[in-house]
Amino acid sequence: MYDMTNKTTIVTGGGSGIGRAIARRYASEGARVLIVARHESSLKETADGNPNITWLAGDITDDAVVEEIGRYVEKEFGGKLDVLVNNAGWCPVQQITEITVQDYDKAFSLDVRALVALTVRTLPCIIAAKGMILNMSSVGADHPAAGLSMYIGAKSAVSQFTRVWAIELASKGVRVNAIAPGAIETNIWNVTNMDKEAERRHKENIARSIPMGRFGSADDIASMAAFLASDQASYITGAIMPVDGGQGAF
Repeated sequence: MYDMTNKTTIVTGGGSGIGRAIARRYASEGARVLIVARHESSLKETADGNPNITWLAGDITDDAVVEEIGRYVEKEFGGKLDVLVNNAGWCPVQQITEITVQDYDKAFSLDVRALVALTVRTLPCIIAAKGMILNMSSVGADHPAAGLSMYIGAKSAVSQFTRVWAIELASKGVRVNAIAPGAIETNIWNVTNMDKEAERRHKENIARSIPMGRFGSADDIASMAAFLASDQASYITGAIMPVDGGQGAF
C-alpha cells in the first residue's frame, strides 16, 4: 500500500480496463481522482460508491474537453495536480495493406495528440505540485509485432516524449515516467477491427509468445502506477517500466 492521501490525480480512459483499475487503486490509497472518458455510463460504474472519484465525460481529442479538464483542476484541485495519467488509447489491428489514412488519424489523434494537449494544458498545475506525468506506452514500442503499426508507432512516440520531458522537467521537480504493458486482458481486445474468430486467434498467438504463458491483468498495471506515484519512487524519472510477463526479454 502507498499513501496517496489528498493527492490530486487525473486518469484518462478511466471508464474501463487499465484506467479503471488505476483510478480505483489511487482512490483506495486516499487520492482524489478525476476520471475522463467518452461514455458517462462507464465512468459512473468506475466511480460507483467511491467518494474519492469524480468524473467528466468527453472526448479528449476535442480541445474544448481538454480545456474543461484544465479548468476543473484549477477550480476543484486548487490549481495543483500531483499525477496525470495519460492512459486513453486505441489499438487498431490491421496490416499496412488494409490501413487507411483515417486509421492513422484516429490512432495518433487519441494516442499522441490528445496526450500532448492534455499534458501541455495541465503542466502549470503539475509544476505547482511538483507532481508526476505517467504515460502509457507499450511493450510493442521496442518489440514490434505485425498488424500493429499504427499503435506501435504512436506508443513509440509516447516513450520518447516520456524520456525527453523527464530531462526537461527534472529541474522543476516534476517526474515523467511511462508504463509499458504487455498483453493485458481488457476490453481493448473487443474494439479491434477483427471478427471474433480472428480476434481469438490473435490473442492465442500473443499468449504463446509470452514467457509466463498468459495475459496480465489491469490490476498488475495499477500496482506499478501506484508505486510510480508514491514517494518511494521519488528518484525514478525518464523510466519506461515494463509490466509484460517477460515479453520484453526477447
